[in-house]
Amino acid sequence: MNINAQFIISLLEQKDTKPLFELVQANAKRLHQYFPITAKENCSLVATEEYINRKIREVAVKENYTFKIVNTATQLPIGLLIIKKLNWSTKECELAYFIDENHEGKGITSAGISQLLSYCKKELQLQKAILRIGEDNPGSLRIAEKYNFTLTKRIKDGHEDFHGNIMDVLHFECNL
Repeated sequence: MNINAQFIISLLEQKDTKPLFELVQANAKRLHQYFPITAKENCSLVATEEYINRKIREVAVKENYTFKIVNTATQLPIGLLIIKKLNWSTKECELAYFIDENHEGKGITSAGISQLLSYCKKELQLQKAILRIGEDNPGSLRIAEKYNFTLTKRIKDGHEDFHGNIMDVLHFECNL
């Protein structure tokens, strides 16, 4: 899937082990807050290889879909877009995403979310997408607003970060 001429989205592959590990390490401090599991599961090259193998298996059984955002000039991943917690009976999923700090604020994530929402609707035949966002994450709050997600509830103690800190999250939903 093309975001624009400079960036594409594609599923994770074995060849992404070293570049994904380096991306996660370069953004580790930021990922510790909202992507603690991804940070923990990519703490070494061997762990990242296992992470990618698991993500490939999850696609094969239609459990989760983990896409990389790739800079077409460097062919390196600069972020992830994830369709997770798929519920085929209710036809809903949760979306998660992050982008390298150096690429934030350029509309890349927003364009990626647009592609992900389209993929969820057209390819997976889903009817609802969910975002869980911390109140202190203005970029993600803007994405929720831009794509007409509706705030449905605050989840008290709904997220634990890398260091064991518990925080509330906002639960947004969008009909596809």
